[in-house]
Amino acid sequence: MGKVKIITDSVADIPPSLVKEWDIEVVPLTINFTDGSYKDGVDLTFDEFYKKLEESEKLPTTSQVSPAEFLEVYKKYENEYEHMIVFTISSEMSGTYQSANTAKEVGEMEDKVTVIDSRQITLCQGLMVLEAAKMAKRGREKDAIIDRVSEMIEKIRCIFVVDTLENLRKGGRLSVVKAYVGQKLNIKPVLTMRDGKLIMTGKIRGRKKVINWVIKELQKSEMDFSNQTMGINHTNCKDFGMELYERVKETFNPKEIIFGNVGATVGTHAGAGAIAVYYEVK
Repeated sequence: MGKVKIITDSVADIPPSLVKEWDIEVVPLTINFTDGSYKDGVDLTFDEFYKKLEESEKLPTTSQVSPAEFLEVYKKYENEYEHMIVFTISSEMSGTYQSANTAKEVGEMEDKVTVIDSRQITLCQGLMVLEAAKMAKRGREKDAIIDRVSEMIEKIRCIFVVDTLENLRKGGRLSVVKAYVGQKLNIKPVLTMRDGKLIMTGKIRGRKKVINWVIKELQKSEMDFSNQTMGINHTNCKDFGMELYERVKETFNPKEIIFGNVGATVGTHAGAGAIAVYYEVK
């Protein structure tokens, strides 16, 4: 019997190759367009999702993972592992955390399952999941894994830079007038996670200034990233994401950079053309 199984919802946006390498179980949320519902990362590829997003006047909604879906996963592993650690999207943004706990109670697995509210989204959550999975594969005890992840929840940071204001307008996060003026002025909003919520913290004038701005923000943290795993991902703009990847690598020389796609949950509000970076602070 294995010691600890790591489970996460699909919001973590962990590249499929790493999901396989570190034996992570991913439970998908559901994305609801006007023409039907799709399992995140299962029924729609990233390219298909962003194509539908661009063509849709109304933003899709996201349905949380149900307790029944979590319970099915718990039963799958209850006899294979001593314990399961489950990571979810911030409870401020979805009921998935509650679903995971409900499934634990219904299945009478309180001593078998620990549910962790990441207080984050996309690769902020993903970096926690990967750290936990690496520790689990090395045979670490559940308490040591939970302690490390609890530390990461307090220290992890993210910077999202959005290319268009249109999806923020569609989602009601920005007025039509502000969106129009912002587009005319070529404004690129900066978003981050604070207290479990996605908020706007600043703006950049023009796409050409984005990467230099992000590098300067990282330098302000006064962190030594040489022994750190960082994350970079994008919403259907791989070349722009790779440009940021190369600049971060050249400037900070981190131990590892996880590179991938932003999935449907954040991508819905960010729209195509956004980039993001994830890191820990002291």
